[in-house]
Amino acid sequence: MKRVLFVLAVSIFCCTAAANTAMYSQVASQYPENALSTEQITNAAMQGECLVQIKELTFKKKNDFDPISEWINYRSVSLLEKYSPCETLIMLEVANKQLRKHSK
Repeated sequence: MKRVLFVLAVSIFCCTAAANTAMYSQVASQYPENALSTEQITNAAMQGECLVQIKELTFKKKNDFDPISEWINYRSVSLLEKYSPCETLIMLEVANKQLRKHSK
């Protein structure tokens, strides 16, 4: 029974993930005159990848309290209000390296 539920849950997740990748395409096909250019879509995809990397940087040590990760998490929100995700990622990477170097 557990296997059946697991397979069902994975199937639902996979279908949802596949549907999410086509969400923008559906909207763009309804409004082609306002659709983003290929360059804009590529840039948006890159910014999304940078957001994922910010999350990875923030939660490096999952089992221990890490004050540097906490600081990065707090700062990332305020930086994202002013800068793009990729600019924010670069700033946080530099800050992370400097803070870890000084904390040794």
